[in-house]
Amino acid sequence: MQTCLNQELKRLLSEETITTLFQPIVNVGKKAVFGYEALSRGPSDSNLHGAQMLFETAERCGLTSELDGLCLRTAANSWSGQGTQLKLFVNVSPAKLTPPEFKPSLLQELLEANRLKPSDIVIELSERYPTADPSELLKTLSWLKTEGFLIAIDDLGSGYSGLKLWSELEPDFVKIDRHFIRDIQDDLVKREFLRSVVELSDRIGCKLIAEGVETEAEFRVVAGLGISLVQGFLFGRPKQMATARLDPLGVQPAPTNKVPREETAGSLISQIEPVTSYSTMQYAWERLQSEPGLFALPVVDNGRPLGLLHKWRVLETFSTPYGRALYEKCRVTRMLNADALVVDCDMPLDEVSQRLIDDDAHYLKQHFIVTHNGRYAGLGSTRALLQKITIRKIEKARYANPLTLLPGNVPIQQTLATRTDKRLPFTLIYFDINMFKPLNDSLGYRVGDQVILLLADLLTEFFHVDGDFVGHIGGDDFVVISTSPLAISNAKTLQARFVEQTRRFYTESVLRNGFVESEDRSGQINRFPLVSLAAGIVEVNSDDRHTADQLSDAASHAKKRAKATVGFCFIE
Repeated sequence: MQTCLNQELKRLLSEETITTLFQPIVNVGKKAVFGYEALSRGPSDSNLHGAQMLFETAERCGLTSELDGLCLRTAANSWSGQGTQLKLFVNVSPAKLTPPEFKPSLLQELLEANRLKPSDIVIELSERYPTADPSELLKTLSWLKTEGFLIAIDDLGSGYSGLKLWSELEPDFVKIDRHFIRDIQDDLVKREFLRSVVELSDRIGCKLIAEGVETEAEFRVVAGLGISLVQGFLFGRPKQMATARLDPLGVQPAPTNKVPREETAGSLISQIEPVTSYSTMQYAWERLQSEPGLFALPVVDNGRPLGLLHKWRVLETFSTPYGRALYEKCRVTRMLNADALVVDCDMPLDEVSQRLIDDDAHYLKQHFIVTHNGRYAGLGSTRALLQKITIRKIEKARYANPLTLLPGNVPIQQTLATRTDKRLPFTLIYFDINMFKPLNDSLGYRVGDQVILLLADLLTEFFHVDGDFVGHIGGDDFVVISTSPLAISNAKTLQARFVEQTRRFYTESVLRNGFVESEDRSGQINRFPLVSLAAGIVEVNSDDRHTADQLSDAASHAKKRAKATVGFCFIE
């Protein structure tokens, strides 16, 4: 068995079939990603796929330095393709940092080839591995710090040399071994150990990173002790794409007392680790079997999605006589569905739904790939999309005006906020019925409701093209958000049409007189003109920096000016 592993390692090194995965390190205070640790894995169909077996075999074969060199080259190349300016943490064995293995010129070439700066890199030195020549190691680490590299001591507490190295080197970061984090909420000794390490780090100006944070209970204790940087499955498993979960930090899409923004395909993302075109069917099948809720695997090379591998197709093939024996060594591209739907994470849900319907008239796809700037971001499911759309329809009905069934204040503000966030040009029109109260008082509420319904119908008739939105604030107040260049012209035509069609609600004598008699605000009978329509208009350009609330105030001011203007139309 050992001979086979040795041969497998030599083949892996000669063919350079190492894959780099990235696990996030998050900043608790800033509620943001601080950096990523690069983790190396062997081929998916190899006995050396796991990191522990891979590096243990290299150590037994005396090939640790060769493996470290390949891992560093692969990590640098993969990181340069991620397009991020965050810190990259890389694990380096002490042997690689001492003569004759350490060669500054090769390190410089590696940085230049991948357009990286020393300040981008944090070199992690684990105390798990013994150091043959501590003095030479310290010389190299001191030189690296003067060049701008950052230094981290990894796995503090797992060996015997960590505190000694800490005192001699003065590292930028110290990573607490996961042993001291696991179930810390139930272990007084671990909490006290961590508390003492936090006090020490505060005194000497070193940042701590808690590794292996997997539960919210562990995170609460770690954060409560004042550790600002954390890493673990709670925030993201190692993946080829540098992604992270920030919701455990309390990052919410929007507070409940604020208007929610328009949902996009990004809200449907499931962080499914993809396979590559070089992965075998056997490896893909094991993934699909070990993760019961997984029904499709994205196939991605260097961030570029190639398609989907569906569980039903693999199951169908493997269940036939000799099917597994014939295909398990084949690459996943043998059964790849290359026509999978791919959508950008900023695509609105309605557009995603339409794309799914238009994509195939006979078969509704169950999964689709979501990208960000053309690179794989995650997997979306049609079921999740339908759930989101259903919930949104329920919410829309909840916030609709009960008389006109048009969207009310919440969706009005949501739409306005979305368009201002995206810096989209549009025309905002605030419509208000002039002399509505005298009509309502003299002709009754039933006629008043009919006039409001008439205006709602006219608004949806004049403003119905893509990009138009009609909302009912309440009473006789309405809002239109339009991207049409004819918006102002349509508003003026609508005003004339409204006056023309409302005349049918009056008696012949009222029409002849041109006024109605009704109580004024002081309780006195007075004469009032017939109803008309005021339109306060605000034109918003793409370079406008006003917030949704400021635009609402501007529209309200324009409406007031319109009511006092000849023609009842005022453009802000």
